[in-house]
Amino acid sequence: MKNIFLAVIAMFSISVFSQEKQYVEIKYEMQVEMELERVMQDVPAQYRAMVEEQMKQELANGIFIDYVLKTNGTESTYQIIEQVNNAQTQGGMIAQQMRSFDKGVTYKNIPENFYMKPVDFPGASYMIKDTLTDLKWNITRENEEIAGFDTRKAVGEFTFNDSIAPVTAWFTPKIAIKDGPSSFWGLPGIILKANFEVNGANMTITAKEINVREEEINIKKPTGGKEVTQKEFEVAMREMQEQFKQMMDEGVDTE
Repeated sequence: MKNIFLAVIAMFSISVFSQEKQYVEIKYEMQVEMELERVMQDVPAQYRAMVEEQMKQELANGIFIDYVLKTNGTESTYQIIEQVNNAQTQGGMIAQQMRSFDKGVTYKNIPENFYMKPVDFPGASYMIKDTLTDLKWNITRENEEIAGFDTRKAVGEFTFNDSIAPVTAWFTPKIAIKDGPSSFWGLPGIILKANFEVNGANMTITAKEINVREEEINIKKPTGGKEVTQKEFEVAMREMQEQFKQMMDEGVDTE
């Protein structure tokens, strides 16, 4: 009996060690779907006629942005894949704005339960640092194959701008890392697909290429910027949006 107990302990230790030492790089594609009317609400009235047709065409063509997740099993970084040369398109007006806003790396530390993300604006730099969100996952019986991996479906929820939004995720227990794209995490396997809605935009993030590596991936925490919580950042964002709106309104010639 003692030998069996020791064997079980040894197997458990090996399992935990292997999970902590997994080095994985995953390339994701995020697809964004929005209604034109919702997009135009954020465009100052004096510019709507100038950009409406361009935005309509961009939405019809589809908005796609590529990301990469790098993890060593306990820490990870998730960020937009930079374009290699000028021949590669940055996308239309909406995609370029999204890329500009989301160019900072999202860093997660699973054991210490926090994440960090730098956000830069002209004249202002922030470092969001907060605890990882409890997404209240409920694992279902549904399955789906994604990028060659069998996955399980889970549903959860997250808070954004004081409202609760649902999120659906597909994870694979074959890669036993509790991480995933963007701010999503906490399932018993890495998340290969996530679908959610933010500010009227339906977003689907799907793994396209998965590389389980033997060589170590060195993860670095981002630095710089004024440290704020997610809530404090959202308040600052609303203030900046209001100031921008006032500036645009004051710039309109009413004569």
